[in-house]
Amino acid sequence: MKSVENNPQHSSSIRAYFEEQSALVRAGGYWNCLTAARKLSALLLAEGHSPWIARLRKTELVGGQVFHAPLIPRLQGVAAAWTTHYICCCDEIAYDPVAGEAIRLEVYSSQVFGMEISLEVFVTSTELPAYLANLGFHERP
Repeated sequence: MKSVENNPQHSSSIRAYFEEQSALVRAGGYWNCLTAARKLSALLLAEGHSPWIARLRKTELVGGQVFHAPLIPRLQGVAAAWTTHYICCCDEIAYDPVAGEAIRLEVYSSQVFGMEISLEVFVTSTELPAYLANLGFHERP
């Protein structure tokens, strides 16, 4: 595992935001995974990295209809569920405050949700600067 907090490759602003969001998830209040993925992506982008945003959904056909099954983290201290979850990814690492640490993409869903679920590309690294600019994200390192 890579710890965001102890990784010298990341600025104090990335570490601080990741820690803040991890604490917020564990506090059980309102938390928006897409907002966190956007902000982490903007911070990584500002430092010269090539992040992208992934979407995680578990869909099943039920009675001919698409059903979005709940995604429930299997982690200590996290009591939440989503039907769609967004994650900031960069350099084969998932930066998800729900996980509490940076996790290799190849094991991310099994470690966080206890099952293999494919990550979909929501915003590519190439599209990310324009996507964030349209939303008003203009981060500096």
